[in-house]
Amino acid sequence: MVAAASPARATRTRLSLRWDLRAGWVWALILALVLFLGFDGGGYDLAVRSDAGVVVWWTLLLGTLSGLLPGGTSRTGRIAVLLLALFAAWSTASTLWSLSSERSLDEASRLAAYVGVLWLAVATFGERERATRHVVGALALAITVIAAGAVLTRLEPNLIPAAGTTGQLLGAARSRLSWPLNYWNALGALMAFGSPLLLSLASSARTVWTRGAAAAAMPLLILCAYLTFSRGAAIAGAVALAVFIMLSPQRIPRAATALLCAAGGTFLALEADNRRAVENGLRGTRASHQGTSLLVLVIIVCLAVGIGQALFSLLARRAIPGRLLTVPIRWARLGTIGLVVLIIVAGLALHGPHQLVHAWNGFKRGVTPSSVVHENSLGRFAALSGEGRYTFWKTGIDALGGRWLHGFGVGTFQLVWLPRAPFSAYIINAHSLYVETLIEVGAIGLALLAGFLVTLFGTAVRTVADADTTARCYAAATAAAILAFLVSAGFDWIWQVPVEPVCFLLLGAAVLAPAGTPERAPGRAFPRLIVRAATIVGALGSLILMGVPMAMTQAVRRSQADARAGHTTAALTAAQTALNIEPGSASSALQVALVLELQHRYAAAVVYAQKATSDEPQNWDAWLVRSRLEAEAGSASQSLADYLRARSLNPRSSLFNS
Repeated sequence: MVAAASPARATRTRLSLRWDLRAGWVWALILALVLFLGFDGGGYDLAVRSDAGVVVWWTLLLGTLSGLLPGGTSRTGRIAVLLLALFAAWSTASTLWSLSSERSLDEASRLAAYVGVLWLAVATFGERERATRHVVGALALAITVIAAGAVLTRLEPNLIPAAGTTGQLLGAARSRLSWPLNYWNALGALMAFGSPLLLSLASSARTVWTRGAAAAAMPLLILCAYLTFSRGAAIAGAVALAVFIMLSPQRIPRAATALLCAAGGTFLALEADNRRAVENGLRGTRASHQGTSLLVLVIIVCLAVGIGQALFSLLARRAIPGRLLTVPIRWARLGTIGLVVLIIVAGLALHGPHQLVHAWNGFKRGVTPSSVVHENSLGRFAALSGEGRYTFWKTGIDALGGRWLHGFGVGTFQLVWLPRAPFSAYIINAHSLYVETLIEVGAIGLALLAGFLVTLFGTAVRTVADADTTARCYAAATAAAILAFLVSAGFDWIWQVPVEPVCFLLLGAAVLAPAGTPERAPGRAFPRLIVRAATIVGALGSLILMGVPMAMTQAVRRSQADARAGHTTAALTAAQTALNIEPGSASSALQVALVLELQHRYAAAVVYAQKATSDEPQNWDAWLVRSRLEAEAGSASQSLADYLRARSLNPRSSLFNS
């Protein structure tokens, strides 16, 4: 006779299965999103990020209609999603007063995808402690894979020939490692984001082998970050690691792990600095030889660090008395106070205030030949110049005038910058999420974004304070990584490289998860009905918001391909289709005009060029094309007027000053 299983055991079995399925979902979602976006240009291309966003919102829509979603969520999680959704809605509304409704609609579609990622993660990640552990592990693995791919293309450049096409487009910065995100600062920022996650696994994972593997990956991330020569990433990474150690329990073993990993990464960076062909991203026999020798060193160092950390973990568990690895709280507080006092005294003795003023003045310097020093060596990290960032910010803010509340429209910074640029710098973004938000969507938009970011970071810090010793290390890593993203976003345009904010939002969703096991409490049917209705409406609206610019862009690209192939009739049909999909699109109207020009129908082409300049009156490109078409149509005086208008909108361009 077989005894029946006890109810308690059956319940534990069901819970275990549920958590196993949930853990599998967390890992699958994170690896799929991050690796898909990461290895396709960071998801920067509109079609790539829209594909991801459409899949996310369809998953939410079908899950909600079937009753599976949303699952148990916390009040803070719903507030955070609402704040990000309101920011996206306000940005979408800015198309009504924007300098370019097309550009604003493109950016609104990006934000719609971000809202979908956050809401899907919040609605499905489950209980906070388990979610945090799995999200940290999955993100660390995904970022390590991206780092490995990036470094491998530098050490073995013939392995993936397409990886070299990025450098061909970067001018003076071609030596910086950029693939697969296609922007060196974004790649460096991703490494800074991943560092505290890996360090938490290296010092707190359940198995010794996992700790060793995580530690082994750290030198690889440091080398990858070094080869980007991103000073902002170096600052963000240093801040993140310091905050992680400060917030973690048992700081001594974690600091020891950090020092071991840093030693391995520093050694690899110095070896890369001694191999100029590798450092400069060159090709040829010499570069191949240097890359192969460095690859061997990378493997040896990573293995050595991994084995060293595994041995240290074993010793810490079995041979080293626990009291040697811990410091009483009283002494820790006294030590912290003493360290702060020492830093202040040392700063004053070394003329710290004067050095800060000097550093700020150096940062404010614009882009000049003397400001871009040591482009491809360790010396670059000592350069103080902000390479024009201060001027970008000041110019945009000074232009606001009476637009402080609502801005110029999301995605339009370039149209604000070019007519007012004091020096030649063809940029699209302001290189600061916070400043660009103020310029493009005003104080209202900035307040909504700030509310969302503060809610997320505040919840992460509170989670650290509430966690027990086991979970606190992962919570500290989460807070540190979130801070690394916030620092990086303050000095660069990583918000526009979707793989970065997607990692940030996925990690944020873990800390926004409910603290206990999510349950469907009775008597809450009406609020759940509201949430589901809002999810369905949001999904339908977001799918349309992403679908329109995606369909328009695909039609324009099809028209361009047909035009290059000499099929002007098909090219014209595709261009007109694009214009029908998005009537306010200046690029669609301009494409129609260009195809008509190929058909020598100059008068008709002028009509569409006029529509393009009407839809986007601050776009110098459209005015320049219109000028040429007016000349071809025989209107010399109007052509000259259009040319002067184009020059006034981009006066620093070498096109008008050659």
